[in-house]
Amino acid sequence: MTFDWMRAREVVRLFEVLGAPVVDARVVGGCVRNHVMGLPVGEIDAATPEAPEAVMRRLANMGVRAIPTGLDHGTVTGLIGGRSFEVTSLRRDTACDGRHAAVEFTTDWKEDARRRDFTFNAMSMRADGELFDYFGGFGDAEAGRVRFVGDPGDRIQEDYLRILRLFRFHAWYGRTSLDAATLAACRAHAGGLARLSAERVQAEIAKTLAAPSPAQVLTLMQGCGVLTAVLPEIADLSRLAALTRVESAVAAPTDWRRRLAACVTETDADGLARRLKFSAADRLRLVRLAADAPALDIATPPAQLRAALYRHGPELIYGRVLLAWALARTRNANDDGWMDQLGHIAAWQPQSLPVSGADVLALGIPQSPRVGQILGAVEAWWMGKDFVPSREETLQELRRQSQKLEAP
Repeated sequence: MTFDWMRAREVVRLFEVLGAPVVDARVVGGCVRNHVMGLPVGEIDAATPEAPEAVMRRLANMGVRAIPTGLDHGTVTGLIGGRSFEVTSLRRDTACDGRHAAVEFTTDWKEDARRRDFTFNAMSMRADGELFDYFGGFGDAEAGRVRFVGDPGDRIQEDYLRILRLFRFHAWYGRTSLDAATLAACRAHAGGLARLSAERVQAEIAKTLAAPSPAQVLTLMQGCGVLTAVLPEIADLSRLAALTRVESAVAAPTDWRRRLAACVTETDADGLARRLKFSAADRLRLVRLAADAPALDIATPPAQLRAALYRHGPELIYGRVLLAWALARTRNANDDGWMDQLGHIAAWQPQSLPVSGADVLALGIPQSPRVGQILGAVEAWWMGKDFVPSREETLQELRRQSQKLEAP
């Protein structure tokens, strides 16, 4: 394991600002987990036995900008060398409502670790690399085992979001099966998922779908009633499984919206996106990926594919072709010809109609809806000719269309 990330100047400064080693400050959570697993370390969070007000004073006295991002729950954000670090005071839960907890601060590191969700997220580490593991997180991290700290039912009832986090972490890190007691607890408490905000559900679903093999995990979710609780629109996961294999075969970039489109119909896509409060861009993307038209398959002629590329852009059409390929695989069709379709997409060069509204007006036609009608007719003719006609040929068609529309 490399400790380069711990030796970064900003991280060294963080420990110094928090008073280490006199104060037992440590890094916690995902950075420690990823370090143990040999994965890249991203965001770095820290914890300290000092109360949040004391942390605020320390940062201020050391010339570090401190932002009270969650002071009631003990979280302060410090900005050091252009990086932000969340620093949380050790705490224990005194009451939970299934989503939020009332806390009181403590100086007991094990008590703080006990309130965390999974064993490999409950580890902590000092600046010198000394690792603290109170609940077997190191062994679980090495084995790729996602396991709740303590009783699964208790952890879930403290925060129902942990059900979705369980499957998301399993999708990314799991190499051993989830145990029967954990799945039973998820089944027993799946009804609590209705208490979560749409935004939280959407974020977890997106992260789960972005994992390397999400179909296997969504099948687990389906088996214990979790998938129906959050995505009742999904019934069949076979196309998703086929899609991930196609994506792997062609090294396609991951797109969670494309993967979700593999699971839903055009009819359901818009309602799902609105229910889970997708951004406008994500909703439009999902709906267009799940749409029935333009119909694309292995038999789509190159000219028709180019017309779709012109209308909808290569990114969308690339996704639609991958989805069509995946659907063909579920029907046991062979893969012949699909790479040719992707080749046509890769070779596509954006095209611009050689004429414009100014050319219509130059014919003496006044500004009116007829200008757009004429241009639309010319564009349809030009696309039908596979974008080959020159500007002069297109101007001739423009004159013909204008005369046609002007005729009584």
